[in-house]
Amino acid sequence: MDDPEGEEMMFLNMVKNDFIRNKIATLAVFVFITLAVILAASSINNIANLIQSMKELQERAVPADITQMHSGEFDQLEIDRFTEGQRKNIAMQETMVLLTFDGSNIEFGENQTMADTVQDISFVVQNQQFDFILDLNNEKLDIKEGEVAVPIYFMQQYDLKIGETITVKNGNYKKSFVISDYARDYEMNSSLTSSKRFVLNHADYEEMRRMRAGELEYLIQFKLNENVDAQAVQTAYIEAGLPANGPTVGGKIFLLFNAMSDAAVSMVIILISILLIIIASLCIRLTFLATIDEDLREIGVMKAIGISKKDIRKVYLNKYRVMSVAAGILGYLLSFATVNLFNSNMKLYLSSDLSGNLKYVLSLIAPMFVYFMIVMYCKKVLKKMDKISAVEAIRSDIMERGKNRKYRFPLLKNNVLSTNIYMGLRDVWKRFKIYRLLLFIFIVCTFIVILPLTMYNTMNSPTFSTYMGIGKSDMRIDLRRTDHITADFKKLQEELKNDSDIEKYAAYITSSYQIKNAEGSWDYINIETGDFSVFPLKYLEGRAPESEGEISLSYANASKDELNKKIGDQVTVKAGGTEKNLIVTGIYQDITNGGKTAKADTSFGINKYAVLWYIVSIDLIEGVDIPSKMAYYQNTYDSAQVNDIKEYTQQTLGNIIDQMSTIVVGAIIIAVIISVLITSLFLRMLLSKDMSQIAIMRCVGLTSKHICQQYMAGTMLVLVLGIIFGVIASNYLGELLVNMAMSSMGAAKIELVNIVWQTWLLCPLALIAIVGMTIYMSCRIAIKEDLSVILRR
Repeated sequence: MDDPEGEEMMFLNMVKNDFIRNKIATLAVFVFITLAVILAASSINNIANLIQSMKELQERAVPADITQMHSGEFDQLEIDRFTEGQRKNIAMQETMVLLTFDGSNIEFGENQTMADTVQDISFVVQNQQFDFILDLNNEKLDIKEGEVAVPIYFMQQYDLKIGETITVKNGNYKKSFVISDYARDYEMNSSLTSSKRFVLNHADYEEMRRMRAGELEYLIQFKLNENVDAQAVQTAYIEAGLPANGPTVGGKIFLLFNAMSDAAVSMVIILISILLIIIASLCIRLTFLATIDEDLREIGVMKAIGISKKDIRKVYLNKYRVMSVAAGILGYLLSFATVNLFNSNMKLYLSSDLSGNLKYVLSLIAPMFVYFMIVMYCKKVLKKMDKISAVEAIRSDIMERGKNRKYRFPLLKNNVLSTNIYMGLRDVWKRFKIYRLLLFIFIVCTFIVILPLTMYNTMNSPTFSTYMGIGKSDMRIDLRRTDHITADFKKLQEELKNDSDIEKYAAYITSSYQIKNAEGSWDYINIETGDFSVFPLKYLEGRAPESEGEISLSYANASKDELNKKIGDQVTVKAGGTEKNLIVTGIYQDITNGGKTAKADTSFGINKYAVLWYIVSIDLIEGVDIPSKMAYYQNTYDSAQVNDIKEYTQQTLGNIIDQMSTIVVGAIIIAVIISVLITSLFLRMLLSKDMSQIAIMRCVGLTSKHICQQYMAGTMLVLVLGIIFGVIASNYLGELLVNMAMSSMGAAKIELVNIVWQTWLLCPLALIAIVGMTIYMSCRIAIKEDLSVILRR
C-alpha cells in the first residue's frame, strides 16, 4: 500500500472493530492487567511508605544502638567510667529507670484490669538525650501532671480512648491518670517485644517511685558514633563485668520487629500480583488464539496485498499497548486508594503522615514493568502469525491441522458415564493443549486462596507455639520479677504437684549467661533450663538436652552469622566466672527474643545472679474447665501472668494475624474475579472454535442442555484437577516460600496447618459453585444462538 494515511486508518479501524467484537475478552484482559498493576503498585507503595516512615521514626525517636536490660542493683558510676573509656565509639549513654507493674495492678473501664496481657508493663519518664517516646505525630511526648500516655499496643488491645482514665494501684499506692495521648515507642512498639512503656509526668513518676509502687528495672542504653561496630562495644561491656541481669538487644532487632508485619504483607501482595501478571499473559494468549482464528482470512488478504509482517503484528500489538497503558494508568491511580487497606498498621505504629514523594516515584515501577512484560509476551505469541502463509490463511484451514488423528476414547466403549459427560471428559483429553491454560489458572486461583488461609490458620494454631520455642500445653504461667518471686515459684510448684486437676506440668527458668562466639569473644545468651521431655519441641535437627553437659540452640543462634554451630559441636558458656563446655544436641525454631535462645537440662543448674524469668507449662486432665483454672491461679498469685497457649501466641503475634486476615479476604475476592472472567473468556474462545460442531450436534437432535452438559463436564474436570494441584502446591511450594521468608526470624521449617473442611471442602465447593454458574451462563448465551445464522458462516 502506498497511502500511509489510508493504511493507518485501516489499522485503527481494525483495532476499533476488534475492541467492539471482543468486548468480554478485552474487558477480562484489561481487568487482570489493572489488578496486577494495582497490587504491584500497592505493595511497592507500601514498601516506600515503610522505608519513609521507618526513616522518620528513627530520626525523631533517636533509638539506642545497644540496650542492656538489667534487674537488680548497679553502680551508675561504673557505667559512666566505661562510657568515658569508649568515647571514640560511644556518642551518648543514658539509663532509663522503669517502674514495672503486674497487669492486675492496672485498672480501666468498669473494673477491668490488664491481668490477661502477656506484656511486661512499665511506667517511665521521657529520656533527655535519645530513645524518645513519641506521640502519633512523631513529636516527643510532653505529659502533664495527672496524665499518662498509653502504648499503642494497649490502646488497640483494650480499646482505650483519649480522656478515659486508668488507675494504678499497688500496696499503699493508688492513683488515677487521664489518658492524654498514645505512645509510639520505637524500641517497644512491636507485639514481638515483651515489654511496653507508659509515659508519665516527672512529678507523678517521682511520687510513684518514692512510694515504691513498682519494681525497679533499668535500660542501660548506648548511642554509638557512626560506623562503629556495635558488637565490639558489646563485647567490651561484657569483659568489663558491667550489669547484665537481663537480655541485650541491638538496634537492628528493633528495626526488624517494627518492619516485620508490614514487610510480610508487602511480600504476599507482590506474590499475588506476579501471579496476576502470569494470568493476564495467559488471558492474552487465549484472546489471541480466538482472534487470530477468526481473523485468518483478513490476515491472508493483508499478506496477499503486500502488507508486511511487522505492520500486521502492529495491528494486534497496538491494541495491547493501548490497553496496557490505560490499565497501567488506572491501576497506578487506584493503587493509592487500595494501599490504605494495608497500611493502617503502619500509620498507627510508625507514622501517621505517609505523604512523602518517594512512593509516587517507586510505584511507577509497577505499571512500567507490567507494560514491558505484557508487550514482550504479545510479541512472542504474535510470532505464530509469521508462520501462516497468505494462501493457508485465506483457505482458513491452518488451525484445523492435526484434527484427523485417531481418538483414544471411542464412544462405543463407554459403558459407565452418560454420553454427554463422557463426551465432555473425552474432549479434555483430545484437546488438553487448550485446556492446560485453564488448568494452570485454576491452580493459581486455588493457590491464591489456600496459601494465605493456611498461613492464617497456622498463626492461630496452638501448635504455632513450637515455633516460639515453647512446647504445646493447655496453660502457661509466667512469674514476673518481684522480691518474693523465688518463694512464689516454689509455692506454685508445690501446689501444682498436689492439684488433682493437673495432668502434667514442667517448670522452666531462664537466666543470662556469657557464651563464646565464633570470633572467640564473649556475648550474652539467654538459656532456659528445665525438663524438655514433658512438653517437647519439634527439633529441626537432633534432640532436647538430657544431661548437664548438653545444650540445644535456636536456629538463629546456630546459624553461620551467629555461633556457627552444628549438632555435636562444642560451645563454651560462662557463669559466675566459671566456664563450662557443652555439646550441641539439637537445633530448634524460635521467633521470640530475636530468635536467639538456648535450652539446657535442669541438671545444668541456673545462674542465680542473672535469673530473668520463671515459666510453668501445664496440661489439665480432660474435662477440667481451663478458664476457671486459669482464673484461680491468676487470683492466687499476684505476680503471675496466666494464659492459655493460644492466647499467648495471638497476643505475641498481634497485628500480624489481623493483617493476614485482611489478605485472606482480599485473596478470596481476587480468586473469584479471576475464576469468573477467565472461565467466561475461555468458553467464549472454545465455543467460537466449536460453533460448526455445535451446529452439527444440534442438527442431529442434541439439545442445548445436552451440549451444555458436555462443556460443563469437561470444564469441571479441569477445575477439580486445578483445585487438587493448587492445594498440593500451596502445601509444598507455599510452605517453601513461607520458610524462606521466616528463616531470618528464626523459623526455618514451618509446617502449614490445613483445616481439612476449609481446604478440601468449603473452598473447593465455593469455587465449584461459582465456576459452575459461570459455565452455565456462558453456554446458555452462546449455544442458543440462531442455528441458521451459524450454518451460514
